[in-house]
Amino acid sequence: MDMTPVYTPRSESEAAVIASMMQAYGIDFVMQGGAFSTMYPGPVSTSLNAQVLLVRMDQADVARELLAGFMEESEQAASKAGPEGAPGIA
Repeated sequence: MDMTPVYTPRSESEAAVIASMMQAYGIDFVMQGGAFSTMYPGPVSTSLNAQVLLVRMDQADVARELLAGFMEESEQAASKAGPEGAPGIA
């Protein structure tokens, strides 16, 4: 079964919501780094606790459609960030 990365959750709670959504819609997925992230818990994902959502290649388009709101919010947050991911000044 070929899996492809679709999204990187920004927090443990976001990962939990996304995992629940994938289960609810019957999408086969793996949250890579999910177990390791519990060793370094925190509200924000860092390189030590980063997770990546992997889905079956034939279900990637459906998963991206379901995650569109998360992806838009993530892009907006990234565009507001200053140098090296620091919060931007509005």
